[in-house]
Amino acid sequence: MKSNVSLLRRLGAVVYDIFLAFSLAFFIVAVVLIIFFEKQSQNNLFIFASTLISTYFYFTWSWVKGGQTLGMRAWGVRIVQNSGKNVTHKQALIRFILAIFSFTIGGFGFIYQLFNADNLTWHDRLSHTLLVKK
Repeated sequence: MKSNVSLLRRLGAVVYDIFLAFSLAFFIVAVVLIIFFEKQSQNNLFIFASTLISTYFYFTWSWVKGGQTLGMRAWGVRIVQNSGKNVTHKQALIRFILAIFSFTIGGFGFIYQLFNADNLTWHDRLSHTLLVKK
């Protein structure tokens, strides 16, 4: 199956979702730190892990339960399996990890979409998912 979502639309949804996901993560970290810890016990590893976990749940829960995040909804995009069915938890985990990797290597995983015949990114291809317009 071929994706009909442009790289620009995909990146628009990503930027929208990053603001939402990190806002949620920082809120959760702040509440946990205020309730359970004193200032001396705050450390970068705790903050990183909390941010990663809350961001993971924002994306994967949205993909599995509704097929789209808030950013994807705003940009008119939905995620499905190559067969057209809803994404599984395993696919969401693989996609989340590979999307981070795709971004951290200079965005090449996303740029790959411009050269792929099916209009897929690395994380689409390897997680057997794709984005489609609603």
